[in-house]
Parts: sequence; C-alpha cells; structure tokens
Amino acid sequence: MISRAQPLSSKQSRAGAAVRLAQVGDLDAARSAFEEAIALDRRNPDLYFNLALVEEQSGNADAAASRLSILLDLKPNYPQAASRLARLLARFQISDVASLSPNGIKAALLAPGINHQPIADVAFAWLFDRQQDLANSMAQLQIAAGNERSVGQALIAANISTGLTHELLLLALRTGTVKHHRYEQVLTAVRAALLLDCGLQRLTDRRVMELAVAVMTQGWSNDHAWHETAEETAALSALKIDRAKLASGEIDASCRYLLHALYRPLEDILDPPLSVEDARLLKPRILKDAILRHLEDRQRQQEFARSVPSLKPLADATSRKVASQYEAAPYPRWQSLHRSREGSLKAALGRHVGSERLSFMDSRFDVFIAGCGTGQQALQAATAYGPNARLLAMDLSAASLGYAVDMAKRHAIDNVEFVRGDILDCGLLDRDFDVIECVGVLHHMANWRAGWTELLRKLKPNGLMYVGLYSATSRANLRNLRSEPSYPGPGCSNDAARKYRRELLVRTEGQDGSELKFSRDFYALNAFRDLVLHESEAHVTLDEITEFLDTNGLVFRGFTLEHQVEQEFAAAFPTRPLPGTLADWAAFERTNPRTFDAMYRFWIERRN
Repeated sequence: MISRAQPLSSKQSRAGAAVRLAQVGDLDAARSAFEEAIALDRRNPDLYFNLALVEEQSGNADAAASRLSILLDLKPNYPQAASRLARLLARFQISDVASLSPNGIKAALLAPGINHQPIADVAFAWLFDRQQDLANSMAQLQIAAGNERSVGQALIAANISTGLTHELLLLALRTGTVKHHRYEQVLTAVRAALLLDCGLQRLTDRRVMELAVAVMTQGWSNDHAWHETAEETAALSALKIDRAKLASGEIDASCRYLLHALYRPLEDILDPPLSVEDARLLKPRILKDAILRHLEDRQRQQEFARSVPSLKPLADATSRKVASQYEAAPYPRWQSLHRSREGSLKAALGRHVGSERLSFMDSRFDVFIAGCGTGQQALQAATAYGPNARLLAMDLSAASLGYAVDMAKRHAIDNVEFVRGDILDCGLLDRDFDVIECVGVLHHMANWRAGWTELLRKLKPNGLMYVGLYSATSRANLRNLRSEPSYPGPGCSNDAARKYRRELLVRTEGQDGSELKFSRDFYALNAFRDLVLHESEAHVTLDEITEFLDTNGLVFRGFTLEHQVEQEFAAAFPTRPLPGTLADWAAFERTNPRTFDAMYRFWIERRN
C-alpha cells in the first residue's frame, strides 16, 4: 500500500493510490487521495464516483450525494451514478441540499432504470431552498398564515417567476409527486392563480402553458389530492367548454379544458370524456402530447385489466369491499422503478438465513407475490431475484393489475405473470412456492390469521416468507382518528377525502393526525385512502405474531430495518445477537414506539 506521505507524480498514480487505500479500508486517507486526484483531473467522472463511494462508506451521505450530482453534471449518461444517487436519497435525508448540482439532479431525473421519486424529492428541496422567488413564497405563506391565494397571485403577476419556470421544477413535477406540505402549499396557490387570476389569454404564453401542463401532470400523480376553495369550485363550474371548438383546435377552448384538468380527472371533465382520437386535435402541441399520452396509458391499462386471468369470482364480503376501493383508486400510482442488480436479493437475504440456505436460487425457483397491487413490489422483486425466479403476482383489483401489466411491459420485465384472485382462494393455484412475499395485505383481510394460513399451504417445505403487518403500537394514532366526528369513513367521495386531508394538513403540532403530513402516503389521494380511509384494517402485536409463528412451526429470521435501528437494538440487548427474538423486539418497541411506523416487515422460515 502506498503511504499517505509518499509523493505521487501523476494523476494516474494518485488515483491508483486512492483506490488501494479504499480497498484496505483506510477511508480518511482514500478521501484525501481522491480529492488530490480530482484537483489534477477535475473532469474525470470515475474519480467523483469512487470518492462518493468512500463518502457513503464513511457515513457522509450529504458529501456522497454532492459528489454524485457533480459527476452527473459532468457526464449525464453515467447509469451507475444515477442509480447510486437514487438509492442513497431513498435511504438518507440530505441536509445540505444546496451543495447538489441542479444539472446533476436533472440528469438523474432523466436516467432510465431508477426510482425517480427520491430524486424529485431533492429537486423540490433544492428549488424551494435555492430559488429566491420560491423561497420568498414559502416565507410569505408563513406570514400570511395560510392565505395561499395572495402568494399565488404575486407569483403569477410577476410574469411567472424564474423559479416557477425553472426547467428542473417542470421536470420534477412530471416525474415525481410533491411530498412536502410547504411545497404543496405554494403549488396549490399557483394552481389557484392560474384558474382565478391568470386569464385565458395569459395561458397562451409558452412559459405559462408549460407550467400549467406540468401542474396538470402533477395532478395525475397525486390523484388531485390538493385542496380547492369554494371560489375555485365555482369558477370551474362557470368555465364552460365548447366541444366543437375544442375539436377544431381552438386555443381558447383548449385553455378552458386545461384549467379543468388542473383540478379534475380527464374522464370527469366532459360527457362523454375526451377520447384518444379527440385528444389528437388539441392545440398547442405541449398540451396535446401530455393529454394524449395520459389517455393512451389509461386505455392500455384498462385493456390489460380485462385480459388478466382470474382464479374465481370474489366470494368474501371484506375482500369485495377492499377490491372495490382499489378498483376506484389503484394504489400506488408509481412512475419509475429501481432495477436491482440481477440476483442482488440473494445476497441481501443471505444475512437473514445464511447463504448456504439459498442454493435453490441457483436454478429455477418459484416466487409468489400475494397482494401485488399496482406491481411495483413484484417488478422490483423480479429484477432483484434474477432470471432464475419465476414470479406469480396476485391481487384482488383488476384495475391495479392492469396498471401492473402495463408497467411490466414498459420496463421489459418478463419473468412475472399476473392473476386476479383472493388469498383465501390461493389453494386453486397450480403450484407451490419456494418464496412467498405478502407485504401490507393480510391486515386488510377480515381475518389475517386465516389469510396467512392459506398462504402457508402454498409454501414449500423449508420455504421462506416475507411478511408485512401493521403494528398496533405505531398505528394507535390512526385508530383515534376513526372515532372523530369529522372522520368521513371508508368509501367517502373524493371531495370528502380531500376536505378531510386538508383538515389534517392544517392541524397544529400535537393534534391527532397532525403528524400524518410527514408520511409519504399522505400526498396522493389513492395513498391517503390506503393510509387513513381503508375499508378494512387490523392492527397486530408482536405477541400475536409470535403465537402464530409458534403454532405453525415458523422461525423468525429478522426484520427489514435501517442499520441505525439494528445498532440501537444491539446496544439494548448486547447478549442476544441479531435477529433477536420477537419478545426482545416487543420490549424495544415499547421504549421506541415509532420503530415500526410503516409496518412490521420480516422474514420467516418454515421448519419442515
């Protein structure tokens, strides 16, 4: 190994020394060596990538993200950097957003094969932190105590501020969902100003049109979750659309249609709704292309939904209610997918059960995704398990499955097949499985134990299962909401759901439900229904899970948690190594009630 004190005579030798230092784990020395190499060769993207890896291994997520964004600014087509940045931002909260390169963020948003949502999150943070007019809008909202409209008027009156037409904002609105309550406030204000203050003539300005189309696209991402005032509702009712003029390509009619589309699903604007053929007549082109693409996507998903095979008609009353919820609001509506390295899940699972236990993955094996929803989990699993895996994904909702099939084709993932059915009927499936995943599903059944038992009938001897169940401890706050007079209840209208979501959004800290604005599922109406307004929901304790595992001869193999939580658990129970026992984790949860805020996610193994 080259010593830190040894003089290095060239760019190559300095880079080589940095790599060797990183390989032997001397991260501080490696960092210094890479920084010296970059000083000599500032446009070498590989140096930035390796330095980012060193920063990440050292626990410096901010520095790693900054280096990766600078790399992508230098070389936008660097797939490993975009993938690494997306994974990093999904795991860590970046505090120094200002150090990121906006061009690098943009390159990541355009990169294929990664999850764009964490990139969009940091794009919004960068914009609202660094763009002075948007930062001022945030301050104005705070001063105005919620008077969003005045802020929107000011932004629109300023000839559309630099921040509002920033290319990065428009791209982030199209590729991700706004998941921060303060950013949503500003953009809700902008939407109101587009409708109430902008005027149809102003919409014909290219910059204003681009902004309005991006906000419309954001509405499709969040299922039109944003609050609207009575004034906005009245203005929409008064804004008539002449269908003949729309069909003739008249700009005024198109602008009227666009304003409605900022607030309503396309299928609710006209009767009958605009067809794909109708959309081809719209002007200008930016509006036509966006609406045409959306209508074509929906049409294709509906066709796929009709073509998915079914085990049998749903018989269970609770299953039918739950299916009805997801037919109306497929969850989640996602746009991008992180493609894992083929077979990477084998390495991750090895830490739970031991690599020798996973030799079955070296040849053809069967995986069942029970309750796949819109397919995101199933398609991620398909890439992570690799080509040896043959996956079957099942769900109650045909609409959700249509979305999943469309996404599978879009991402060219061909080792998954889909079927509509109830877990209670999975005995009708023609094969058993080496691995079963059932995350976020059993607690929506009338009897989660009965559903789990049916799945076990399809698990091969010595098979593995990944389960996700709601924690009774972490969801106590949501149980309290259901008893409130203002709670609209499952199956409520979209308008009632929006109004209740708004009520929770403006609650002050400490009030029940005020903390939900920090949940990722708060920011789209389909996700909000899943989070707060579900048709059927059970909450489970670790004692109940222990009893079920013991009764059925199952072995707990560990939770999926952040490394920091595992370290805290290990410090609390130093004599009992990971994965620990469920009794120990129950004691840990009593002391740390937010440990399992999403749900208990854990691997189990069958003993026989």
